[in-house]
Amino acid sequence: MAFVNEYIPELDYEKYNLKEVCGRLNLSHRGRMFSQSWTIDRERNIFLINTWSHREADCEGAAFYWKGAWIPFEVIVKKSEDNPEYDSCWSLYHIRKFNIPAWLESEGDAILNGLCEAYSAYAGGGVFGKNRTHRSATVEFVEG
Repeated sequence: MAFVNEYIPELDYEKYNLKEVCGRLNLSHRGRMFSQSWTIDRERNIFLINTWSHREADCEGAAFYWKGAWIPFEVIVKKSEDNPEYDSCWSLYHIRKFNIPAWLESEGDAILNGLCEAYSAYAGGGVFGKNRTHRSATVEFVEG
């Protein structure tokens, strides 16, 4: 199965403890669940979720869930292009503070590949973007 963009089903809030974890990761409004949608690959039990946004910040908060592990980080959408003629969209994301836990270092390449796949599926804004058949993204890891 591939990544899909969807609104989070009610049962999954409890399954992944989303309200508690995402509320803790919400830097601009602690304790509140920010996102009602995600980009998920159910077969591999991994997903990408936005955790916070603030208009005065230079980035947004996000987290990548990898088979039981939460990896929070910051993301900046540097560029986004929509091409209706080719039913496609593309986005450039800068990722900061993405730290793979030591106990998962052996899976580092798979985690990074999964994150890039998730952002390609999310490109253009996930469930809030235009419904394009062809989505892709470039993910760059930057200092900061």
